[in-house]
Amino acid sequence: MTIGTPRLHQQNVELFAKLNQEMKSIQSQVGSGRADLKLSENLHEIAKLSAAEERIVETNQFMENSKRASTELEFLDVALDRLQNLTVNLQEIAVESGNDMLSTKERERFVNDVERLKKEILDIANMNDSFGNSLFGGVSGEEKPFSIDSKGTVSYVGSALAREVKVSPSLHVRQNFAGNSLFENISSENGKISVFEVIDDLAESLKNDLNSSNSSNLLSNGTAVDLVFPNSGPEGKIEFNLDTGGDKNKISSTIYGNDYSPIVSQINSLTGSTGISASIVDGNKIRLQGSVERLHLSDLVVSDYNRSKSFIGVIKDTSSSTVVEKIAENRLQNGSISTKINDIFDTFATARAEVGASSRRAQENETAAQDILLTIEEDVSDIRDADLASLLTQLEFLMTNKEAAQATFTRITSKTLFDYLG
Repeated sequence: MTIGTPRLHQQNVELFAKLNQEMKSIQSQVGSGRADLKLSENLHEIAKLSAAEERIVETNQFMENSKRASTELEFLDVALDRLQNLTVNLQEIAVESGNDMLSTKERERFVNDVERLKKEILDIANMNDSFGNSLFGGVSGEEKPFSIDSKGTVSYVGSALAREVKVSPSLHVRQNFAGNSLFENISSENGKISVFEVIDDLAESLKNDLNSSNSSNLLSNGTAVDLVFPNSGPEGKIEFNLDTGGDKNKISSTIYGNDYSPIVSQINSLTGSTGISASIVDGNKIRLQGSVERLHLSDLVVSDYNRSKSFIGVIKDTSSSTVVEKIAENRLQNGSISTKINDIFDTFATARAEVGASSRRAQENETAAQDILLTIEEDVSDIRDADLASLLTQLEFLMTNKEAAQATFTRITSKTLFDYLG
């Protein structure tokens, strides 16, 4: 086959260009320290590198989530600490106002303090963290998850689910609390209680005599007494104990539309053992009659009534309508309120302990994420870093080949037709 001069020149130009490109690539790898991975030659390394980079992105996100959770939990810890302190203040008021030596007017001095503490607790319940998220609104996104109406009744309008964030492939930590579980559904010996209702009960109890939940001797002025019961509305339940010196008799019934005849029937069913009979005088007024030496009413419990008017008025002069005594609900007993405040404190303390545990988990996972990143980055470095010894050997080999090719090309191209003529 005949090879002309132009073709020879073209082949050598292509050869030198290829050698120069390979040398440039190797020099670039030597200079940067990074290997030049090619899909045709390094498929396995490229796949490992892609997986490692995805893991780096995921781990960085977990680390950021852990940092954010830690910040949010710091806000929660401070808020719960303040709630515990305010609960202690409530208990101090309950204890101080429970002194038998204080008159009703002296006890009323504490009402303003209780209202102030209620406002502070409500403000904390509506606090937001540095990201603008509610501390006690759950996943609702409500800026203020607790609302208060004109009557002072506090309602929860947030979510029943707490916010959580993923800090590892298998672990979530809380970011806030659902306010209904922390403020409204607190376990107590008498069932579920609400922080704000207990505070309202404390304020209401301060307006009454300390022993108002236990009546005086209702027949101290004669053989008859009128009891004015609260307005039941469409439906309500009422129960109390009737004590004539022997066993206490529990009276309990559901009242519909202020029809207190079931109460009268129950009392009259016990007349043989108590000596007390009952009759409806007018509306919510029931008259008790008997010749017993003592008659006491205690442990009053009402449901679905107006909480501020849930008491029984006592009229000892049945010829008049003058209420001389009020028998308050059992919920307004100082001892009952103190117990509930202790339950509230325990709930806040438990929540704070949970926040501490969540914060610890978030910090541990942040540290773990940093360790994982270091390991992955080392693996990535092993894949990406160039083998300098091997590259220098290749570079030397290419330079030798290039020099040899250049020398051969020079010798061939320097020949003329006369050199081939003998």
